[in-house]
Amino acid sequence: MFQHLIVPIDGSAASWPSVPIAARMAATVEGKLDVVTVVDRLADVGPAQADLRDGLQHLGELPVEPNAQVLASDSVARAIANHVESIGGATIVMSSHGHGRSAAVLGSTADELLRLMFGPLVVIGPHVAADAGSLDGAYVVPIDGSDSAEKIVPIAVAWAIEFGAVPWLVEVIDPDLRLSGDVSESAYTARVAHRIQADTGHNVEYDVLHGQRPSRSIVGFADSMSASLVFACTHGRTGLERLRLGSVAAEIVRHAECPVVLHRPPALS
Repeated sequence: MFQHLIVPIDGSAASWPSVPIAARMAATVEGKLDVVTVVDRLADVGPAQADLRDGLQHLGELPVEPNAQVLASDSVARAIANHVESIGGATIVMSSHGHGRSAAVLGSTADELLRLMFGPLVVIGPHVAADAGSLDGAYVVPIDGSDSAEKIVPIAVAWAIEFGAVPWLVEVIDPDLRLSGDVSESAYTARVAHRIQADTGHNVEYDVLHGQRPSRSIVGFADSMSASLVFACTHGRTGLERLRLGSVAAEIVRHAECPVVLHRPPALS
């Protein structure tokens, strides 16, 4: 579990909303918070440090005092990944871009970090509420029957146990799908939920959603639950093996009103 949160700032106004949200998360675990920017020239370190201080001052008082840090490197993602590895037990919280599809929704830095670190990476999408950052409540965890999608489940359950949250396993099925009379549409999600609950002793809920667009169904369900977090793998049945960010995960980030915890299974290249 994380004790240290790292928020990358790229100088844009869109990158700053993740800082107060990360600060609330850090306060919950009595942890630390680094606000980090990367420059490619040593001569830019001083001005970048001043910009970070100005940005933090503009945010006002936060529940955790952030440490402003400037890294010098020709690779933003590699510099941040190395910083995380040097700390140990750190988790990245970062804002996404609001445009494009797939990797473009997150931006090249987040996509590269997923490749370098395999997650989990907490992403703050363009519609996340300003007061987000709670770690209790409901966690929405989409699964689709694939091994890769289910790899997010242990992470979500571990966080739920740590923070007193309730994970909701959800599967989205086509509303036109016709099942035989002796097959329950919730059989798969129920089986996974019951197995996890038996293994951990922690309450796990489940539901089956219906919709042609899985991402919209998942986001709608998360909104109806006032979910604190959505957990998603970046690849499942809905994407191509070559994609580094599945389109469903990207769409969830684009529309969700709560942070999204992304995990990229190590088996993906």
